[in-house]
Amino acid sequence: MGLDLLVMGSVMVEITPATEGQSLGEAEALVPLPSGAATNFAVAAQKLGVQVGLISRVGDDEWGQWLHARLGRLGINIDRVLAVEQQYSPVSFCWMDRHGAKTFYFYRFPGYSDPLGTLTENAIEPGLFSSVRCFDFTEAAIRREPLRSAAFKAARLAREQGCLVIYAVNYRPAPWAGREGEMLQAQRQACSLADVVVMNETEATMLTGFRDHLRAAAEVASYGPTVVAVTGGDQGAWLWHRGQTGHVPAFEVPVLYDIGAGDAFHAGLAVALLRNHEGADAVRLASAVAALKISRSASTDYLPTWEEACKLAGLS
Repeated sequence: MGLDLLVMGSVMVEITPATEGQSLGEAEALVPLPSGAATNFAVAAQKLGVQVGLISRVGDDEWGQWLHARLGRLGINIDRVLAVEQQYSPVSFCWMDRHGAKTFYFYRFPGYSDPLGTLTENAIEPGLFSSVRCFDFTEAAIRREPLRSAAFKAARLAREQGCLVIYAVNYRPAPWAGREGEMLQAQRQACSLADVVVMNETEATMLTGFRDHLRAAAEVASYGPTVVAVTGGDQGAWLWHRGQTGHVPAFEVPVLYDIGAGDAFHAGLAVALLRNHEGADAVRLASAVAALKISRSASTDYLPTWEEACKLAGLS
């Protein structure tokens, strides 16, 4: 495939008001965007100048066709984003109000509009990662079987074939309601299969029970990864890297639209590692990507480039 990054996770349609700061009820016009944590990550990474492919599923409907067309135009390899018969593509509605509060509605129901949930281990061929540098997966890929087994098989296979493996905790409580014990076990297993784990401060506490970010990062590192990054919004990010810990301050920028900031950080970190940046430098570049993302419009047209991130971070 000749890809820098192969990403497994959700592909969906995000619908948001055309004017930032308006609620859904106030909006005169709505804008569709390709979305889902894995998709946000993939699109941001592609804009940063690496070649990205997706493993996912969409519905056999017009929204599925729209997602294929839009992702293809953005340069994403969609050979493994297949349409599932008798399923609709999932949709979310989200917005950020004038005070920075965010609202999300997800329309994704098993057996009806959850095509990703149909992906099985059969989709993970033995030679899948022979020409791939990094495999990345997110929490959406481990919610239920048979998808979870497919994701874990992919992570193991990627490691065996010499790929860097990255996992984003990206916890969504609703899909795990009543299954919290199962969630913790699955999350920890996913972390154990990764070289790099990315999470926010709430997820770090949820996963480990520790409120101290560096202690939580060290605990996650004990599961197996060599790099753990914990993001804290305007408080910056904390890093555990091969036994060394540190904190990288956030960049101060005017906030226009900060939905997807975590996915942008995740993309920046992955691309920085692929370009041989390590430790605090990699996190600083990731933080620069996130800062540039939240200072701009929601449109994918305004995602930051690698050159812009390097300039803000003071690195090359």
